[in-house]
Amino acid sequence: MRHYTMVFNTTTGSRRSMRINNPNTDLPVADIQAAIGQMIQYDVFDQERGGLDSLNRMELTVVERTLVI
Repeated sequence: MRHYTMVFNTTTGSRRSMRINNPNTDLPVADIQAAIGQMIQYDVFDQERGGLDSLNRMELTVVERTLVI
């Protein structure tokens, strides 16, 4: 299993995070950055808690399981 964790800075100085399960990890970084830019531009989060301001970090987590017996 794989997932991206994206942490955004907000306009109120806090952070918001989201997780994207089973992402297409073959996408070019430029395409990912463009998509993040659109997420920030068309912010759908509650503005009272702080709209998206910028990306703080994005991490890829890979979980592997191996059957032993």
